[in-house]
Amino acid sequence: MMILSVPLLSAAAIVGFFGSVSLSNGHYASQSRACRYMLLPWTNFAVAYGGLVAAVLAVTVHLLMFRSARRAGQDPHRGWQSMVSTLFFALACLMVLLTAGMVVVTHMQAAEAAADIGKTMCEG
Repeated sequence: MMILSVPLLSAAAIVGFFGSVSLSNGHYASQSRACRYMLLPWTNFAVAYGGLVAAVLAVTVHLLMFRSARRAGQDPHRGWQSMVSTLFFALACLMVLLTAGMVVVTHMQAAEAAADIGKTMCEG
């Protein structure tokens, strides 16, 4: 049962990453339509941090499972479940980097919007 958590957490990290990108693009689009700067909604932060947490948990669970298998005297590289977990572990490592980048982008976007609040975006 624990072996399935790595693919599920990795999938959650992927969904969090793409959701964060989508929310970020949507925020820029709504600012452009309104022709003014708006504060970043809390959902952008929740999705960005949620994706990062899921990716870190996937990496952590995988490493803990392999460590416990070795302590129990088992071969952690044996079986299809191990291959699936290792594949999603590699994907989760990539997602840690990408989701961390989205957390940074989210904070930069929030800082920019907060600094320019009240100003118009459109000229004319």
